[in-house]
Amino acid sequence: MTPEPAGHAPNSFPATLGSEVARDLLYLGFQARFLEARVRDLARSEVLHADLAGFRVDPRSTVLARAMRGGTDGKGDLCHPGPLAPGPALAFGATPLEFLRHLAGKGTSSASAREGGLSWTDLRRGIIGWGAPRGGTATQVLAGAAFAFRQRGEDRAALVFERRSALQSGGWHEGVNLAGALGVPLIVVLAAPQTGDGSDHADIEAVAASYGIAFARVGRDSPERIFPTVAAARRRAVNGEGPTLIELLDAGDGNRWEHHDAFAELAVTEDGLPEQVLDAIRKAAAAGVEHAAARLAKEPGPSTRDALVPVCTDAAPHPPWTRRDPPAPDTPAPNDAMGPPHAE
Repeated sequence: MTPEPAGHAPNSFPATLGSEVARDLLYLGFQARFLEARVRDLARSEVLHADLAGFRVDPRSTVLARAMRGGTDGKGDLCHPGPLAPGPALAFGATPLEFLRHLAGKGTSSASAREGGLSWTDLRRGIIGWGAPRGGTATQVLAGAAFAFRQRGEDRAALVFERRSALQSGGWHEGVNLAGALGVPLIVVLAAPQTGDGSDHADIEAVAASYGIAFARVGRDSPERIFPTVAAARRRAVNGEGPTLIELLDAGDGNRWEHHDAFAELAVTEDGLPEQVLDAIRKAAAAGVEHAAARLAKEPGPSTRDALVPVCTDAAPHPPWTRRDPPAPDTPAPNDAMGPPHAE
């Protein structure tokens, strides 16, 4: 696939995205940036697990997901945020508080602390969480959902983010093969490889060609250049032209937010966005994150019963909320099964 032209002169900025989309992308970018900083702070202060002290958000993730058609009635597109969470979830309407509740294993989280990974499931807003240890399964699930969309003639598509290590999974290839063979409205984003990942040198474009599906590549670039890639892929998908495989290149070790900052400056200098409006967008995003962090300390942990049910996750569970091999719900637990009580 050759994506729609993504390079635009600065003075074409309004026509490229439109005011509503541009303001949404500004807000989402600020929100993700502030949330990243707050998660790191909470991890360093031991409110969240110490492993999150180096937590990072890919600024491109919110842009890619915002190009889809979200909804709050269960009739919009579907998205599996995968390794790029929470960016795509935020673009689909999730809040910073929901994300922090999920990370902290609070009883007020979507599944009362029973979901693993970095995302959760909220079908009303089209978010599909998955914390399984092996990549590729989410692509299978979303391919099936996309097939249902096509069979029902719905204006809906599915977006799934996977690590490139999913290429090592037979399930991923089965899902992509199904999507390509049936021409379902599916968009698969393969995130940059991890160190030591056996897929580091895989030719993603060749993989797409082998399944007869469209291909696009997203590098380190500005929102107004990235957005049209997924927007074009979605149009193709819902028009019956089949799925698209997108390779998300490594963003590098530099300032990951420089393109968002440049985008904000462009909105003011070329789109005519008043400075006070940009400042209001920034303050609104910061306020939402700060409210979420303050509220987190007041949120209760899960109930005893919730703490003993099975948890599907790609990480070792941390007591007192979870057990590896919990007894049946009606089986009395050993006295020390729960560990120390959770401090609320």
